[in-house]
Amino acid sequence: MKFLLLFITITSVLLGNENPVEIKVQKQKGQNFKLTVSVPKGYAIQKDAPNKITLTGDKSLEVVSSDTKFKGNTILDKPEYFSKVEDMKLVLKGKGELTIDSRIFYCDLNKNVCYPAKISKKEKIL
Repeated sequence: MKFLLLFITITSVLLGNENPVEIKVQKQKGQNFKLTVSVPKGYAIQKDAPNKITLTGDKSLEVVSSDTKFKGNTILDKPEYFSKVEDMKLVLKGKGELTIDSRIFYCDLNKNVCYPAKISKKEKIL
């Protein structure tokens, strides 16, 4: 029984949607948008991990172009982590719903532990 409770607790922590990674889409000018990926102080995003973001528009929204490669400055004493990820450029045509599916590897710098975050969200583009 104790093993089952421990398994459920660990599984819910690892698979749960609670993570510090935040993804935002902001309109710039015309059809230009920016995608921001950030974490709060005390966390970082792994630089060499297979971080991936997939963008899909609904019937009335087209993703014309996107640069979802993770770039940015690294932490001086820990070059394997980004200190900040640069905003990513998007060009969207139309109005509708943008689906964001991502897998981002982030680390708790205080605990020296890294986790994968699977983030799926929808953004209304007006």
